[in-house]
Amino acid sequence: MAKKFQELVKQFTTLRSYTREFLIYGFKSREEITLSSPRTYDNERRRLESLLHEYVETQTINNKKIYRLVLPANQADNPLHVLWQTKSFTRNDIFLHFVLLDLLAQESAFTVNEIVQAIDDYLSLFDDDYLIDSLTVRNKLNEYTEMEILRKEKRGKQWLYSLNQRTEFTAKQLQAIQFYKEVAPVGVIGDFLLQRYDAHPSPFCFKHKYDNQTLDSDILLFLLQAIKHKQRVKLLKTNGVEISLTPLKIYSSCESGRQYLVGLQSGRLYSLRLDYLESGQLLEAAANFARGQEKIMTAEATSWNCSFTARKPVTYEILLHLPEHYLYKRLLREKRQGTIEMVEENLYKFSIELVDPRGMEPWLRTWLGRIVRINSTNRTWENQFWADVKELNSLYGLEE
Repeated sequence: MAKKFQELVKQFTTLRSYTREFLIYGFKSREEITLSSPRTYDNERRRLESLLHEYVETQTINNKKIYRLVLPANQADNPLHVLWQTKSFTRNDIFLHFVLLDLLAQESAFTVNEIVQAIDDYLSLFDDDYLIDSLTVRNKLNEYTEMEILRKEKRGKQWLYSLNQRTEFTAKQLQAIQFYKEVAPVGVIGDFLLQRYDAHPSPFCFKHKYDNQTLDSDILLFLLQAIKHKQRVKLLKTNGVEISLTPLKIYSSCESGRQYLVGLQSGRLYSLRLDYLESGQLLEAAANFARGQEKIMTAEATSWNCSFTARKPVTYEILLHLPEHYLYKRLLREKRQGTIEMVEENLYKFSIELVDPRGMEPWLRTWLGRIVRINSTNRTWENQFWADVKELNSLYGLEE
């Protein structure tokens, strides 16, 4: 008999990979997605259709049905947060969740033995022989303590468990959570908090935000904790490769939405995209953490993004024609560590020292119609940049 499809998620890693395929690379057919078997594809696709049915679009190309996720623009909420609410559970999990919370809602502290006895009283009301041993109850109590749902304190020789007091938020605090859950790291936590309150609809709309970042919330939270406690980590990449390093800092691109980890490995700075990381494991304390922080502060002075190399920095001077004042204001906002000098009316020289100019290229292309001249000793990069512009012009049928 074929295995019955389950909407609940056992392994978020698989759902994460398929969500990215449908959201970012959403023009592939069933045969072109080779993450796993065709049956797994069908199960994950049906799961996404069930969870995000409002955002699923289909299209038939060459007699092949294409599925893709299309999230609306200018939205107040992130629809992908729902993916974190679909974890599977056992019969014991669901029973203990409601019974423990109901029992501890009496605002009293109980020992494990008292809780086990109370659970036996619950079970005595049923006709079947369903039983839960004390070790299972103890493990669940400790799990909820780690999650800070419960509070654990020792009195004499016994541990007592009680329910943590619910945090109350004012209307302004709830509004702040509505804002930060869409723009801050691990914003899904804010979404979980809001579900406990009858809050008004969010008053915020966002022109530029990256909903797919929530797919990396788990690994991001793990790395932030490692950085906070200054511990080394072992990371498993999506291609199966393992790497050990000291995590130092997380970067988030305002241009692409991609998030990067920068760490120290063998005395050198190393950067990794978070969406290429599958899982992580904490290791020993990082003895080189302070030295890594010093290296990263030094490297940031000559890097456009988190692409750190051992090359010698080169100064790049870009002459821009900016007749409109708002363009000059935009340059001031986006110059990063560069400097701006007015050469003459409407003519400005932007200067910056970089070890790798390729990170600056996407931003520089947005000024193509304003660039008068580029000066640098890196002639190889400069010639390639203008060669790319020439090829772009030819694609549009423009003369040189």
